[in-house]
Amino acid sequence: MDASPPPGQNSSSTPALGRGRELPRTTLDRHAASQDLGTLGFSGLTGLCRARTGRFRPDRRGALEARDGFPIVYSEARALRLAVPDEVCVVCDDQTCPAVDVRELPDGDCAWLTPNLYPIVYPSEPDDGASDALGVHLVHWSTRRHDGGWAHAGRATSVALLAQLARAEEFLLHGADERFPESGEGHRGHVSVVKNHGRRVGGSVAHDHQQILLSAREPSEPRRTIGLAERLLRETPAALHVDEVDGRAVLLVPPFMRRPLHAFVVPKRADRAPAGWLHHLDEATLEALAVALQRTFLAADACMTARLGEPAWNLVCHAGQGCDPLFELRPFSQPMGGFEHLGLYLCEERPETSAARLREALAATR
Repeated sequence: MDASPPPGQNSSSTPALGRGRELPRTTLDRHAASQDLGTLGFSGLTGLCRARTGRFRPDRRGALEARDGFPIVYSEARALRLAVPDEVCVVCDDQTCPAVDVRELPDGDCAWLTPNLYPIVYPSEPDDGASDALGVHLVHWSTRRHDGGWAHAGRATSVALLAQLARAEEFLLHGADERFPESGEGHRGHVSVVKNHGRRVGGSVAHDHQQILLSAREPSEPRRTIGLAERLLRETPAALHVDEVDGRAVLLVPPFMRRPLHAFVVPKRADRAPAGWLHHLDEATLEALAVALQRTFLAADACMTARLGEPAWNLVCHAGQGCDPLFELRPFSQPMGGFEHLGLYLCEERPETSAARLREALAATR
């Protein structure tokens, strides 16, 4: 993750991690800046981000990759987040930024958003000059319990977690000021949602979380996936379908699997007109996606732990104008080879094998 304190801050007196640890609700509420993003407002959110994360802001100047055109942000400060000892949990020990949106969960827990202490993008003041890293970077904490999280959540809690992310997406796209480019349907800027699980894939905090980011620059992947949801549903054979929820969301392994366990969670909607963003999806589809994601996390964790000793995967949401929002699981299940850097991929497992492994893992949890 990315909300860790700099090396040495409050870490020497922090007790070791263990099952049963959690952030007390009274502590969370006492330090919260707001219980609701709507009450705080976009200017209040950006002001808080500047006040709490400015010392770790990224460089103003980035770059565009010459071949593919994707944006590159530079931030030497972010390397500091990896120096936090494994035995420290910045959430349980209340070392994160203040909460800006808190939601009660059906299981008696709660989920909340905070500014990311080590942001990839930063809401600079207008008089700071132009920035290639303009934006807002938030963390979505899905539980107060260190051994809890989305993978272990029930149906109603899973739905509440994805609904909170969808509301945050809507708030950011509708609240962004005129410095963010228009991105269609009354929105400004581009919102990205990701989940990193495991230190090998950038998850520097073990406490369960997601990240949501508003950027003035458009990431390259969502635009490249326009039409992919429909194509996956049409071209993926039944043998590669792993799980289906309510007839509205399907977990599948793509025929073009690049890595063992590479998978997608795809919405199945009668109306195939692109929904664009998560907050545009109907309630039933959003609910099915939330449950499918929970099952995906559980299956991926089980498969990777059995083979590799620990989970290590990224989840990315492809959303934006022209897209049908879908989620992609990208596991660190095989190192990159030399020829792969030239665009010639080699996968050490067939899609049918990965689909069977995921299916078996899910069956074992029921």
